This record gives sequence, structure tokens and C-alpha cells, in this order.
Amino acid sequence: MKYLFSIFLVAACSSKQPQQLTEKAKNLEIYPQKPNQCRVVGKVVGVNEIGSVELATNDALNQAADLKATGIFVNQEVPNGQKRSVHATAYECD
Repeated sequence: MKYLFSIFLVAACSSKQPQQLTEKAKNLEIYPQKPNQCRVVGKVVGVNEIGSVELATNDALNQAADLKATGIFVNQEVPNGQKRSVHATAYECD
């Protein structure tokens, strides 16, 4: 049992924390309304397993940064038990 717990602990500590903002994502905006004159670069879904909307939004921003977006507009926040999802549109604005 002690051995199994140690394996779980190591796996948990070594897993990537998608809720932490990447350097690229730190410069993105969260638009309060759908931006005009901007190009849609994709849809993203941020997820947090412990129910934090903020951390799920960070996950969405990280994904948008990978798409070379300049920001996101959050379309919907979805609770699913303890898990939270943030559905957003990623935009590239000049």
C-alpha cells in the first residue's frame, strides 16, 4: 500500500499543470464581448478537475496562445460535477 501511494504521489507531482499560464498566454486578453474586426482562429475548451473557473480559463488561454490568438471570448462556463469547463472562441486582433 505504501508503495502504491508513492507511485501515485510521484505521478501527480510530475504531471503537467495545464492551469498555469504559459509565457505566451500571459499576454492574451479576455474580451468582455465578442470583438469586431478580429479573425477567429479557433475554439478552445479549458478544463479544471477541481472546479475552478479561473484555472479552467487559464487552460483555455494556454490553448489559444498555441493557436497564436491575441485573446479569447468566453462563450460558456459548464459545471460537470466537480469539474469545470470553459468554452471560448480564440481571436486574432491586429
